[in-house]
Amino acid sequence: MGTRRFDLEIGHVRQTTAQLLSITSSKFEDDWISSPHSHYFTEIFYIKSGKGHMQIENKILSIQADYVIAINAYVQHTEISSPADPLDYYVIGVDGLQITNEANSDYSMINCSGRHPAIRQCFENIHAEMQGKQESYREICQSYLEILVLQITRKGCISYDITDRPQNNCRECHRIKRYIEENYHDKVTLEQLAEASNLSKYYLSHKFTELYGKPPIAYLTQVRIMMCKDLLKTTDHSIVEIAEMTGFSSSSYFSQTFQRLCHMSPQQYRKLHKE
Repeated sequence: MGTRRFDLEIGHVRQTTAQLLSITSSKFEDDWISSPHSHYFTEIFYIKSGKGHMQIENKILSIQADYVIAINAYVQHTEISSPADPLDYYVIGVDGLQITNEANSDYSMINCSGRHPAIRQCFENIHAEMQGKQESYREICQSYLEILVLQITRKGCISYDITDRPQNNCRECHRIKRYIEENYHDKVTLEQLAEASNLSKYYLSHKFTELYGKPPIAYLTQVRIMMCKDLLKTTDHSIVEIAEMTGFSSSSYFSQTFQRLCHMSPQQYRKLHKE
């Protein structure tokens, strides 16, 4: 009988205390509209199949099957799928985790092609446990998260840090930011946002500006203008229609705001990009 024994060397074993929040399995379809957003937690993507791009802040990165992308908290990003080969991917949300690399960037991308089975299996196991919710599934998911983080940092020559969890008011500000990004086309006021966050409108404005560099209503205007630019470039909707679709009270106010922020009229912007 042949026997081979391996003893674990005694020493310090580092464990994460980051909290697994969620896992989502997504596949792009025709009804998906991509728009930049951020979270108070870190997201880790695993591309199961398909091709596309990941926009992270002002960078556009090509992604494909077997890529892992880790994006730290409060970093704006969005997924852009290839129409011919739609993205199919997992994404987990992790609170209290920060992925770091030699470039000190707020994201890390790893090509796991040819060495991905253990990493993909962690995502699949977490997804199955979260879906089934059998006894002790939380503890099991946390264990898979530990393995996943260690596998990623081993394969990608990156490391991780455990961060303090954001204070509640920071989370509320982030929730309001997401609310703005999802409801920019509706009538949105500071009073409504303050009520939704359970914060005074003055305190909300102060904390939001501290986190994102501008007050909530200024951010709302920024999101609306960004969506207007996309509509001007990619559709033939009239200025009146675009103003209505993006939540502006009138086409004249939309034109004035666009001119002030973009230093050209909506018509000039459309003509420039159509050409």
